[in-house]
Amino acid sequence: MLGKKERKNKSLEERIGAAVRAEFAGLIAELERDLREYRHRSRLKEETCSALEKAETEMRRLHLARVELKKRFWEAYYGKDEPALPKIGRELRSVERAMKKAERSLEKARAKFEKADFDEDAEAAALREKADAAGEKADLRINALEKALESVLADTWREVKGASAALHDECEKHRRGAVEEETAPEKSA
Repeated sequence: MLGKKERKNKSLEERIGAAVRAEFAGLIAELERDLREYRHRSRLKEETCSALEKAETEMRRLHLARVELKKRFWEAYYGKDEPALPKIGRELRSVERAMKKAERSLEKARAKFEKADFDEDAEAAALREKADAAGEKADLRINALEKALESVLADTWREVKGASAALHDECEKHRRGAVEEETAPEKSA
């Protein structure tokens, strides 16, 4: 169990630590917020880019399927393959409906990507500059706090040493005075 003096010292250390952390809490929170926002924007850009690529791939696939069906349609038409024409026609209409739906999806994907797109290199460079500036600001403030704490500690140390020396001297005077009183009656006898 901690003694009263140790609890008091611990409490002082905790208070100093809390005060120092509080001094930098806003700066730390701002940097953490910037980091979360950058990560979120990067993730969003990556997701929208992936969705755009999928939409483009689907559009290409449907376009190739339509070209193939049109080719089969004209081959059946000129080859006089009457029974195949209605089936190919249904498939072609189905693919064209799917293409219209895919075009809408592609437009939405492009719009979302354009909204989410940003120059990651430029943004990262700006954030690095901000982080460096915050680090320099923290270094300056911490150096100032260290000097102030060193000064307070040195002044307190000198005061304690001075008070201790004064008490020591006073006790020594008192002890010498008591010794002189004890030896004085012996000399007079």
